[in-house]
Amino acid sequence: MAGDMQLEDQLHLWYQAAVKIMDVRHVKMTSGESLRAYRLPSNAFIFALQGGASIALDDRDYAVQKFHLLHGGKGSYLDIKLTEDIFEYYLVLYKASIPLPTMRDKLKYIDKSNPFYMQYSFLPRLPMLLYQILEQLEREWNGASKLSKLHAKTLLYSFIYELMQQLQDQNVTMVPGEPVAQAIRFIHEHYAESITLERLAEVLECSPRQVTRMFKNQTSASPIDYLIRYRMEKAKKLLLDTDATLQQIAAGVGYQDVYFFSRTFKKHTGIAPVHFKENNQTSLHSLYNPFRMSISSIALRKRGGHTSHEDNNHSQYRSEGVLPMYRSSKPSIALVLLLSLTLFVTACASSSSPAGDNGQAPASTSSSKEQAASERVLKDALGHEVKVPANPQRVIASYLEDHLVALGVKPVAQWSINKGTTTVQNYLQKDLNGIPTIPFDLPFEAVMSFKPDLIIMDSAETVAGDKYDQYSKIAPTYTVGGEKNNDWRQELLTIGEVLNKSKEAKQALETYDNKAKDAKEKLQKAIGTQKAAALWVTAKAVYVVSEKLSSGDVLYKDLGLNVPSVVQEASKTGTANWLSLSMEKLATLDADYLFIVNSKGVSKEEILKDPVWAGIPAVKKGQVYDFDNNSSWLYSGTIANSQMIDDVLKSVVK
Repeated sequence: MAGDMQLEDQLHLWYQAAVKIMDVRHVKMTSGESLRAYRLPSNAFIFALQGGASIALDDRDYAVQKFHLLHGGKGSYLDIKLTEDIFEYYLVLYKASIPLPTMRDKLKYIDKSNPFYMQYSFLPRLPMLLYQILEQLEREWNGASKLSKLHAKTLLYSFIYELMQQLQDQNVTMVPGEPVAQAIRFIHEHYAESITLERLAEVLECSPRQVTRMFKNQTSASPIDYLIRYRMEKAKKLLLDTDATLQQIAAGVGYQDVYFFSRTFKKHTGIAPVHFKENNQTSLHSLYNPFRMSISSIALRKRGGHTSHEDNNHSQYRSEGVLPMYRSSKPSIALVLLLSLTLFVTACASSSSPAGDNGQAPASTSSSKEQAASERVLKDALGHEVKVPANPQRVIASYLEDHLVALGVKPVAQWSINKGTTTVQNYLQKDLNGIPTIPFDLPFEAVMSFKPDLIIMDSAETVAGDKYDQYSKIAPTYTVGGEKNNDWRQELLTIGEVLNKSKEAKQALETYDNKAKDAKEKLQKAIGTQKAAALWVTAKAVYVVSEKLSSGDVLYKDLGLNVPSVVQEASKTGTANWLSLSMEKLATLDADYLFIVNSKGVSKEEILKDPVWAGIPAVKKGQVYDFDNNSSWLYSGTIANSQMIDDVLKSVVK
């Protein structure tokens, strides 16, 4: 959704709009506090002042730190969960109306995809400009005089102008509002109440006809059909898991007339409620679920962001600034049925077929018992108890391939991004040559097509909402989690445990540490402990690696090089692997050695022609070394880091 045309359209409508401030709030949350399912009464800006939190807008998750800015539309559901001891932020609520003729000219903005309902999150390059305006805006808004209120309105326009300029400079990705997701969440929270099409239309501030059309486009069902089926699923659970009377169950899912409830239940399930309870001893969590859908099935999910920069490297998932979303994964009813049917057929085949997929006879009963006994139950980062095969043969561990290769494991599919051409982790292709690719957002159909016997996910965001349930129906799914994502050593050890290769993981770490120690000694003899920095140069921006993450961990911790003050300063406020560096800061970079990941598409000499580079000590000394996208500098792991060490030694030690 990003692009110049989108921003031009935004500017056009902002220019036409009449904007009114509804409220300006300065909120400070402390440990133990949270905000759950707060429905924004109007469009809103959220600007983080200090601390950290996990914020969800319509079930899209954002990891928010100091100076992050988010925007959400009216009706969006806001959830805030602290990730640090404190989280302080501004909340600016506003209303924007557009003249009717303008809206007729902009029919593409119908269904709440106009700029006032667009959702985005990013870290501004110049946050203090926005902060200073908001600080004054809050003061004037809380003033008693009409003049103060008028000044507050002019300050809001100043804020919007500065925001639009920074959005344009940073090429921020935006996504439309999710009215259907909002409607689904409303149904999930109010299904026991009286819900009509008119009430849903009122919630979404559009006509009943629009609600029906949008709902059918995204779910293949009308809102009322969805409501009924959701109620029936809730009723099944109550029938199976409680001793409640039929009258109590009917009332609990929104029906005051028990006879009408019974007729509706039989119509949708083919059996009366009483007989359903008698005939089913299993719980609702069995495979059969004809309408397994939640808000997460409709809303886009975030795994950590993928920028619009042309490089499309996954390291940018953790880069500072833009936090755009994955493309929506919308598992339809057909997909859920397909998953269930596939698992059912597979189960039948394994029990009745005389031969396996390879034409060989199945294992004996005793062998099956031995295999079951050798399976291990491991608890993942999300608390799931995962039954892991003793020796998995068909593993999908997208973007964790460095660890797999280090452990001697070849996945059945490897991580990729397709934007015109397919991008993979080039530095691993010697070992992964011939391995098919799978899209980075792991569509359910694609995962299922590879018939994995184990799926390993790197972060909780990858399986947010109901996605974990969907993946775990395909194969046992283990989530490593964010805490270990930030420490590649712990991540390797964890994956080693999951793959029953702990010994190999420890050996890989020991080999790497010995190599790093030897390289550190060579560097100290050759150049001492001079300052060095790694930069990622793209066509639109320059990023510096964080002091303790990615290749920064290699340069400063493993190789013992000194940290430039510019890198230290950026790392104090930034939380990502690669941190955006302004031209002003770049000009003051106090590095004796520069290692450039060159994604700009021009020669190193062309890059250094820009006068802003001239004052950097490394440039003056001719100690600048560049590497293309085939290098491993944007990644982490024993293999990536070993290649970086080789690059440094080859460049520096003569």
